[in-house]
Amino acid sequence: MSGRSSKFLIGLFVITGLMIGAIIIIWAGASDLFMKGSTYVSYFDESVQGLQNDSAVKYRGVEIGKVESIRVAPDYRLIEVVMKINLSGDLQKQTISQLRTTGITGIVFIELDRIKPGEHLDFQTVSFKTAYPIIPSRPSDISKLLADANKIMQSIKELDFKGISDQLKNTTKAIENFLAGKHTNNIMTNLDSTSANIDQSMENLRVTLEKLQEFSESISDNPSDLLYKRPAPPKKIME
Repeated sequence: MSGRSSKFLIGLFVITGLMIGAIIIIWAGASDLFMKGSTYVSYFDESVQGLQNDSAVKYRGVEIGKVESIRVAPDYRLIEVVMKINLSGDLQKQTISQLRTTGITGIVFIELDRIKPGEHLDFQTVSFKTAYPIIPSRPSDISKLLADANKIMQSIKELDFKGISDQLKNTTKAIENFLAGKHTNNIMTNLDSTSANIDQSMENLRVTLEKLQEFSESISDNPSDLLYKRPAPPKKIME
């Protein structure tokens, strides 16, 4: 009897566990099925690596829905992402979607935000029919960064390095020819001569000032020599 009881308890435990697991699975599926909100779709012209079913849909950081499905769009260029969103309002005209990454974990989610005045929208319309209203999208920050890097690299490739190098060489050679030319040598010679003349003039001025100073000092020492000194008598004219 004890053996039968233990087997019965084990079986009952297993059956109970299976029933609890089934209830949890049914409840989780039902919660997603009966989740409030409306279904929308966004199209992305970039890789959605890291985004998956049940990924979060957030509005300025607040979770408002989940991703229902991800597939290649009928034009085989865009990626179609269907979302169940619990947010009122005209989302087609008021919001825009963008792929975002959570920190360094690599988990990707969809961020919704208000459309800024005058912002250019890439995918307001598509060339095929859609089953749900479209929320336009903008490129992710990583995608814009890579695009800008590609533009910079393309601009660098388009630079005429050989032409710039040749221009620098020609400019350097022209400067050397100018400095070594006869006209430049004449200018330098004239500058040297002018400098020598200026030095000589300054020396003459210095000597003159010294003589004036000596004369002034002599007058200060013997002023009577200047006041009472009689002029020499005129020479007698022969008749």
